[in-house]
Amino acid sequence: MADHTTKEETSQPKPSERQAVEQPRDILQVRGLRKVYPDGTLAVDDIDFDVKDGDFCVLIGPSGCGKSTTLHSIIGKVTPTKGEILLDDVDITGTPTYERDIGLVFQDFQLFPHLTVENNVRYGLDRVGVEASTKTERVEEMLQLMQLQDVRDRSPEELSAGQKQRVALARSLVLKPKLLLLDEPLGDLDYKMQKRMERELLRIHRELETTFVYVTHDQNQAMRLGDQIVVMNEGQIEQSGTVSEVYNQPATAFVASFVGDSNIFTGQIVDAQDTAATVTVSTAVGEFAVSTANTGVEGDSLVGEQVSFVVRPQHLRLDADSPNSLLCRVLDVISRPGRGTQLLLEAASGEETMEIQLKSESRLDIETETVTVGWDVEDTILLERTSVVSGVDLETDVLGE
Repeated sequence: MADHTTKEETSQPKPSERQAVEQPRDILQVRGLRKVYPDGTLAVDDIDFDVKDGDFCVLIGPSGCGKSTTLHSIIGKVTPTKGEILLDDVDITGTPTYERDIGLVFQDFQLFPHLTVENNVRYGLDRVGVEASTKTERVEEMLQLMQLQDVRDRSPEELSAGQKQRVALARSLVLKPKLLLLDEPLGDLDYKMQKRMERELLRIHRELETTFVYVTHDQNQAMRLGDQIVVMNEGQIEQSGTVSEVYNQPATAFVASFVGDSNIFTGQIVDAQDTAATVTVSTAVGEFAVSTANTGVEGDSLVGEQVSFVVRPQHLRLDADSPNSLLCRVLDVISRPGRGTQLLLEAASGEETMEIQLKSESRLDIETETVTVGWDVEDTILLERTSVVSGVDLETDVLGE
């Protein structure tokens, strides 16, 4: 089962987060951004999103969804076909990259091999003509922040991957940009180093309070790092919100399947209770009571519609007396010491596959045992849309079946 630890659980809040009454302003505004490449490829399709000052925003989505094109449009490496990009309320859409007051860290770091660590960090300050005394002070501050004092005289080839990452960050941050863009900077690191560098990024972000916009395809990494997540798919934005909103209140089936593990059921709403807060959905494996709380509409207005609903694995339990229940065959049992047991189950009808995570160890036999899985009405998430992209098919495009 995927690790769903989020940033809120791994770091202390920044001052701006503790002072809830002070609403941070939008430092970055993307308006109607569209990019069609010369070969006719539509990479980004009229998207809008904002990033708050001091936030850690993560753009996430499958390969080819448009996240890198969006990032490169913000930095100025790609010229949008249409739309506007505003930084601190100033339209920078046509501004040259070097005048945008934006830093960029690449996946391959792109350090200068002929320069020492200190001179790599100093490079940008030399280019913009900062006074010598200020330059020295800033470089020293950055070397200390990045814990690079002991390797200041080394060349990049003498550094570890983690040290190279910190030099690349220092080289961008020493210029004190209004915004730092990070293009999958941890993609080439092994898992252990990725986790270590995630902690470093959170520490640096917290201490400097610089706005980060980070691109990744790793949904677990996004949840660990982000204040805000922007989920992209085929050039469009499926959903933008906090980690909690995107995970607990996914707007579409695509978001529910891409961000975290999900069990997605499809069927028709055949009835609504008197309160209209709960509807009955008839699926291929049975009828289930589903909450409409996240939709903001009354259930009786949805009767007759084809919909999908989601139940996260951690909300399922082995319980025949739950409001919703389903008889399943056990396909696989994966024991994860300290994290419980993951079961891969198949509905007894053979038409639905789902997962359940148990918090305690289990000794179920594979393929020989059936179990009844149950869940509460309030743990269901009703989805009225498969995707924001027209023509997306739930089974083939979202679930990959």
